[in-house]
Amino acid sequence: MIKYRARDLSIGGLFGALGVAVPVLFHMVGMGTLFLPMHLPILICGLYVSVPVAFAVGVVTPLISSALTGMPPLVPTGVLMMLELGVLAGSASLFGRRLKLPVILSVILAMTAARLVGGLERVVIAPLMGLQQGFVAYLAFSVIESWPGIALQIVVAPIVVRIIGTHIRKAA
Repeated sequence: MIKYRARDLSIGGLFGALGVAVPVLFHMVGMGTLFLPMHLPILICGLYVSVPVAFAVGVVTPLISSALTGMPPLVPTGVLMMLELGVLAGSASLFGRRLKLPVILSVILAMTAARLVGGLERVVIAPLMGLQQGFVAYLAFSVIESWPGIALQIVVAPIVVRIIGTHIRKAA
């Protein structure tokens, strides 16, 4: 039987809840898609919890958000976001916690891994849902369209980790 630390589960729950609440706030002012508000708490979650818990939070958060708020629409966006955000959080945990890379490098590598998986989803899964967008087209569009969100993650995630990192580490 696999056991997870209560610390990881509680932090995962907190950031999962933020992954539902933060997008609501951003969408209220019309900046939801532009700033990738669900990505930020999920990415930060990955920097604090184990890989399996991070991955699970990344996968489950879009599903819960879709059920509670209707955002993102479950099909196709929510389904595609589930794996992408799972990889975002899981790889952030892998790079930051397990491999002990610097936070900024972990953030950039995790974002890159998530985008690559998102591109692969557009080739393998999206056509099953009637979407036709190639790998390169997705990568170009996702970087150009969401550059403010990418910049926000690169700037804010390390700051948040620095601010609350000592408090969470002390509780461990």
